[in-house]
Amino acid sequence: MRYANLIPHTHIARAPDARLTADARRAFTRAKAAVNVCTESAKHFSRTVTPLTRRDGTFDRSAIMRAATRAAQARMEVTGDAWGVCMSYALKGAWAAAKSSRLVRAH
Repeated sequence: MRYANLIPHTHIARAPDARLTADARRAFTRAKAAVNVCTESAKHFSRTVTPLTRRDGTFDRSAIMRAATRAAQARMEVTGDAWGVCMSYALKGAWAAAKSSRLVRAH
């Protein structure tokens, strides 16, 4: 027996559900904003505490991790998300800030 025959063709939606696409857009926008906030936090850390790149152009991984940890702690206090989620966004932001600072130093 084929499963497709169990659902009448009149009950199968042909058009995409607008709520699903709106929810997906909302989730994507929220994730993008979280990474942007963490990037700005890491840039601030880089300016005030220690640079995220060394003079020879290599990444200072311990500074990146410290910047990400601070950003994750701040995000966790505000949003109440799980540590792993906050750290994920914070690491993405910290690495983006480090890469952009390396480009700025190169020019």
